[in-house]
Amino acid sequence: MQLTMTEALPIMKNLLSERKLSIFAGSGISVDSKLPAWDGFIDKYIEICDDLNASLDPSLQFTEIIADARASKDRDLISTITALKDKVKECKDHGINTDFCDDELNALFYAAIPNEYHEHIVSTDYKHIITTNYDSLLEKAAKKLGYKALLTRSYSYTEQQNLSIAVYSGKTAIIHAHGKISDIKLDQFVLTKDDYLAIMKHNPGFRLIINSIFLTNSVLFAGYGGSDPHFEDIISDLNMTLNWDNGSTDLPRCYIMLRKDKVTPIREFLNGKNRVDIITFDDYGQMKAFLKELADEYPRAF
Repeated sequence: MQLTMTEALPIMKNLLSERKLSIFAGSGISVDSKLPAWDGFIDKYIEICDDLNASLDPSLQFTEIIADARASKDRDLISTITALKDKVKECKDHGINTDFCDDELNALFYAAIPNEYHEHIVSTDYKHIITTNYDSLLEKAAKKLGYKALLTRSYSYTEQQNLSIAVYSGKTAIIHAHGKISDIKLDQFVLTKDDYLAIMKHNPGFRLIINSIFLTNSVLFAGYGGSDPHFEDIISDLNMTLNWDNGSTDLPRCYIMLRKDKVTPIREFLNGKNRVDIITFDDYGQMKAFLKELADEYPRAF
């Protein structure tokens, strides 16, 4: 189903009034903080791999793979990015110090400051805040606005015990589904569906937590676009592990906010999938106003 923002707003408010709405935030919410969206991040990743390549002995360089990545990333992302990650790992296996690459990525993320999207999200009484972003901008926004308790419940997917305690006790957590920049190295970024599935396979406790959230809450996706594969990865995993999209009317619905010119690829992916509704808007200012209205009407307690 496709909804206008006017149609979707009372639905979101009703879910918040019952405390049955969580939010899943993608890279689009951090663009105003001068961080790259999905396409830009891939370009930055290739650029840093190129810097690493230039520092290597010619016998270890992978210039052709970088050229292939630049030429084919829009057509064959999985194979090109996997090849780059394998080369970075190979460098580490040869004892080559790649810390300067990690430092370059860290500098990009740590310099960013939160924007209104982050502030509206942490200010709203969502049941949980989940993100595929590596940055700490949600935490910075929580600190800026004085949400001290929320700051103490920020977890990576690896922190399964503490995360499960927070989730199953009903306390709101900030959940980094792909990890945090402070813990991630150049060869560990989640860039493909296989990377995401590997997290779920090797962290079964985390998969149970994510599944439980989707089984008990509606989830609003914000900051995902047609070129960002992470939304599709998440929905595909839910369908695989839970038979989530079995047509049952008893399960909570999910919603994804999309600019009208970004709808087509997601709508094609969702064809026949009955659990997700699309909320459309004309420009990102409307999405920001939508999230602000939810924050104003259903604020998080300090």
